Amino acid sequence: MNPYLENNFLVRLMEEMEEEEEELQLARHMVNRRRRARNERRHGGSIPGRVRIHRDHMSGDARIRADYFGANPVYTDAQFRRRYLQLPHSFYHVHNFMTPIMTHEFYGRFRMRRHVFERLVDVVQQVDPYFIQRPNCAGEIGLSALQKVVAAVRILAYGIPADAVDEYVRIGESTAHDALKHFCTAVQTAFAPYYLRAPNAEDIARLLQVGESRGFPGMLGSVDCMHWEWRNCPSSWKGMFTGRGKHPTMILEAVASYDLWIWHAYFGLPGSCNDINVLHHSNLFERHLSGDTPPVSFTVNGHTYNMGYYLADGIYPDWPAFVKTIRNPYDVRTQHFATIQESARKDIERAFGVLQKRWGVVRGPAYGWSPEHIGDIMKTCIILHNMIVEDEGPLSLNTTFENIGVLADTTQGSMEERNDFVNQRYNQLKDRNKYTQLQVDLIHHHWARHGSGVA
Repeated sequence: MNPYLENNFLVRLMEEMEEEEEELQLARHMVNRRRRARNERRHGGSIPGRVRIHRDHMSGDARIRADYFGANPVYTDAQFRRRYLQLPHSFYHVHNFMTPIMTHEFYGRFRMRRHVFERLVDVVQQVDPYFIQRPNCAGEIGLSALQKVVAAVRILAYGIPADAVDEYVRIGESTAHDALKHFCTAVQTAFAPYYLRAPNAEDIARLLQVGESRGFPGMLGSVDCMHWEWRNCPSSWKGMFTGRGKHPTMILEAVASYDLWIWHAYFGLPGSCNDINVLHHSNLFERHLSGDTPPVSFTVNGHTYNMGYYLADGIYPDWPAFVKTIRNPYDVRTQHFATIQESARKDIERAFGVLQKRWGVVRGPAYGWSPEHIGDIMKTCIILHNMIVEDEGPLSLNTTFENIGVLADTTQGSMEERNDFVNQRYNQLKDRNKYTQLQVDLIHHHWARHGSGVA
């Protein structure tokens, strides 16, 4: 081979290898640059061409205080109470919660009374430093806790976009979004252990007394599910979250009592599930199976039962933990029982109706992208709902808490005894014979009450 040609070939080969190496280095540089750009803060400094709006935060805070919280507020206590007030008690005693009683004067701006709102403002500052007013990097005083809480509560109450509160509160859209997220987190941190608690011994004693007075000994409330439309559901998830309707939804399973307190809330399953699917996923009977619930004992029609129950509709399984209506009543006794059961079961329907009327964000579709954030909003609305029920509801009954029993001690014993205990509870929960016997006993019990003129 000609030495000249061989040297020329080697030179070209070396040049091509150097060019490929340069291209690889350039590609690595571009990949690293894109990775650093993704990891950097989006708002790390001033954006060229962006107009800075001077909102005068101090004037917004002063306006809110002058309107509602000053020594001589613009709006009187009666107007403040009406605007912060929950729905009247006459609303609670109608089964059709779309009646004309829902006039504009009962809509509240913040859905609660003044001292409840002030309690929220104080507590969120203690839980989350985000709500503490402080100067920014330019030395300007930032938003006050009052402004941030007012913005968050108005978004929840009216279901309005975040930028709709800008003109009155003087808060930007992105800041209003942040305030809402921090508010939901702070409310759950501070109040969820109490306002989302399962019924304790005193609560169960009161619920049993109310159930007894209504003709349902052993009743702990009513259970049902509610769908909340998810407008921003990702396209790849729409099939999973779309069920009975045309739009994707998420499901809330809840238990409510006669005073509309929500004792159990399980949220987040896709709308393609039915009530039975939600029941099998929820923790409704978790404490019962573990033996952590206070014991319940009641007698009806001469038979004694040691487990409370919930009023439910026909889709729920035939368990003694549920008392359902009779689909095709064949005589006057079963017809009377079906009427009473369907009337009492409206507690959960009324609770859903009040929750949606009080918090417009739940009544309309959810526009969030994150299921976790949407779940935080739902839980926050339920906590605030229970706070208002506690503040505005009727006075507590004179209930005696004697002979309520003791909790089962699940820390002692062997694993075999523990498994036997759980299996016993599980079999007791799904005993169909006991379900049938309980329904028959309640039919006779209500017919006897009807004959004596009680109901």
